[in-house]
Amino acid sequence: MTEPTASYEPLGPGRYQPTILVQGAWREDEQHMAVIGGLITHEIEQHEPREGMVLARIAFEILGQIPLQETHIAVETIRPGRTIELIEATATIGDRVIIRARAWRLQTQDTTDVAGVELPSMPAPDDCVETDAAAEWQGRFLTTLDYRAAPGGRDGRRQVWARTDVPLVAGTTVGPVASYVRLVDIANGIATRVRPTEMLYPNVDLTIHLLRTPDPAWVGLDTSVSFGDHGIGLTSTTLNDLRGPIGRAEQCLTVRHFAS
Repeated sequence: MTEPTASYEPLGPGRYQPTILVQGAWREDEQHMAVIGGLITHEIEQHEPREGMVLARIAFEILGQIPLQETHIAVETIRPGRTIELIEATATIGDRVIIRARAWRLQTQDTTDVAGVELPSMPAPDDCVETDAAAEWQGRFLTTLDYRAAPGGRDGRRQVWARTDVPLVAGTTVGPVASYVRLVDIANGIATRVRPTEMLYPNVDLTIHLLRTPDPAWVGLDTSVSFGDHGIGLTSTTLNDLRGPIGRAEQCLTVRHFAS
């Protein structure tokens, strides 16, 4: 069998066939949320684009396991406006809506005179160490990534750079936001508090805020993982690119012991 060269094969408007290169980390018959999140963002970026409008926030609600099957994405503007728009996208697999995403698109302004970022910067990728950040996880997707880890990481707290040379959609040019977003969801797996063979802690959402359009050459994840004492967790990440910090990502976790 020929090895696929992209994450998705396009089948028609809004329709995609995932390849084995999107295989998830918890089950071999699922898509990894990171990649389909990038695909949904790609569809949002293509939806009625307007000069001077940029994606500032994308919130994904994950409504169930994401089967490794043909995926249909539909996008609509639910709050049109001259300077502010709200876009909604749904990803359907079979007869089920699996992911619902909403994105705010805002008009850009020149605010150079008041610009200032309080988010922390990461060491550059060249100052970090090659690592196998996916060593404790299964799934083909994570094996397609190149990782660099900053010194001093530990369970629950780590800084990792990631990149991939696998195209998101075969034969298609993908914008910078989708190219960046396609790696953000891996944050929940780079600073684990507990091994994934010992407990379950999948995220039920992913919310990304961006200060500017990112450079997707390297995705920097400055990540902290917290578990509460009632089965709820939170993975919090300051997002970086090669120019510095660009935003935040949050993931709500359901933390569970394996059934005995």
